[in-house]
Amino acid sequence: MLIVIVAAVLLVVSLIRRVYFQSQLEQKAKYNFSPVLGGMILLGFLTPLMREFGRSLIFLMTMSALVILTFIAGRNGLTERGVLLPKLLTKILDFQNIIKVNLKPLDINQQSDVVVATFVEKKTKRQYALVFEMSLNELMSFLKSKLPSEAQIET
Repeated sequence: MLIVIVAAVLLVVSLIRRVYFQSQLEQKAKYNFSPVLGGMILLGFLTPLMREFGRSLIFLMTMSALVILTFIAGRNGLTERGVLLPKLLTKILDFQNIIKVNLKPLDINQQSDVVVATFVEKKTKRQYALVFEMSLNELMSFLKSKLPSEAQIET
């Protein structure tokens, strides 16, 4: 039961952080469906536990927080502090921890500009990609104002 309580606390804290950081988004990325898929798979594995813990208020709160977090985790973008990443447990990649950004404009149709931005983390070299519906110049000027001077922006 202790693991359920710890999971409930983590998910509720992550949910509160996610809602707060989503309210701080300055540039919104397109909705990302990967957290929804990951959350649904996790919920599928947790469903058999309903028989044992189904009457527990903490377990129901954990499942509810997971369902809500699964759907709102797809909204990401750029905040004042950094990049809100598409993860179930809310994570902000601080602009100071970004070493490189690759911007690739996509020509999907003539009516809207779409840019794929790949952010490379300084310590782990891990890459995070977000898709923005804005012009390349707008996104580049926003990033230049936020990123440290040693960060590279490639197109």
